[in-house]
Amino acid sequence: MAADYATLADLRAHWSGLLAEDETAATQKLHEASVEVRGNYPDLDARILDGIIDPDIPRLVVCRMVKRSLDVADEAPAAGFESFQFGTGPFSMGGKVLNPDGNLYLTAADKRLLGKSRPRRQAWTIRPGGA
Repeated sequence: MAADYATLADLRAHWSGLLAEDETAATQKLHEASVEVRGNYPDLDARILDGIIDPDIPRLVVCRMVKRSLDVADEAPAAGFESFQFGTGPFSMGGKVLNPDGNLYLTAADKRLLGKSRPRRQAWTIRPGGA
């Protein structure tokens, strides 16, 4: 079993609002977030060992995931959007998604930090006649 990317001490350093009564749940969520990151980026450990990516990056991402998961207001409404914005020119949209169940998830910013694990896609052509 691989080591988690972040520890409880890392989470405390990242988020000063961590409550003492949430530390047991935080420890489990740190492990689950590490599993999720490793599952989505199976080459991440090799990239860390090769010096391609700094180990502080997955540590930061895992801490962010756990903070989002645990930082749920007691009076949070059901899942959905807290606010949403629209625009017309030049086409703007935005919103704040709620997470009342405390699920772990990667944001687009997290994914950009972790980089791409999949091979880059290349353009190709289908030639008539299958040749």
